[in-house]
Amino acid sequence: MKLKNKTIGTIFGVIASSFVFISVPVAANAGECSPADPCLTYAVLDNSGVVTNIIVCQPSFCGSGTLPDGTRVVPQVAASPTGQNQGGFYNHDNVPGKDVVYSEPTKTFTINNQVVATKAEVVTNTVNTETSTVSVSISEGNKNSFSYDDTVGKSFGEIELTELPLENNVSATVSASEVTSISTITESTTFEERKTAEEVDQALLQRNLNLLRSKLDRLLYLLDNWLIK
Repeated sequence: MKLKNKTIGTIFGVIASSFVFISVPVAANAGECSPADPCLTYAVLDNSGVVTNIIVCQPSFCGSGTLPDGTRVVPQVAASPTGQNQGGFYNHDNVPGKDVVYSEPTKTFTINNQVVATKAEVVTNTVNTETSTVSVSISEGNKNSFSYDDTVGKSFGEIELTELPLENNVSATVSASEVTSISTITESTTFEERKTAEEVDQALLQRNLNLLRSKLDRLLYLLDNWLIK
């Protein structure tokens, strides 16, 4: 039986999920990791393809894709050239919107990033004590994808993830304020889908949002890749 029992180890880092060695929840008489029967990282999947865990396992035991208890597993990260396990990707902390999902038709894993991203820029004029603030909140960030084949022959640090473009239905809220010793002006509006820079400008004009229009260059800079280029 080749299911490796491995204790919790070092967290390598975080992109959209945790990269960790994990303990396998069953004890087994494990074979030695070797180039002939390497210790891969296998992803444990639920019925929707969400990666619920990662395990250290060898093809001689997990290669069928189904464990003895019926659990579905697929190889996620290849072993090192010497057959040693290198860790893997999953939503270790169960952060909403950060699930890693496997697609059987494409054999790819997608690291979701459905978390609001907020960026702001504050400028203070010490002469007239005016403070100008521009901020944007984007409903989700870019997803990343990779396949098992992308990990073969590489160390963990050499694995390259493909950043996916934002979907067009990602919304953005833009805000601006100017605060002086005698007045405060604020404006805010939401775009329900991605737009070009020109479309943003025209929408602000149509909505009579003059303060936001006066900060257009700063807004476009903060919106960055949300904009349709």
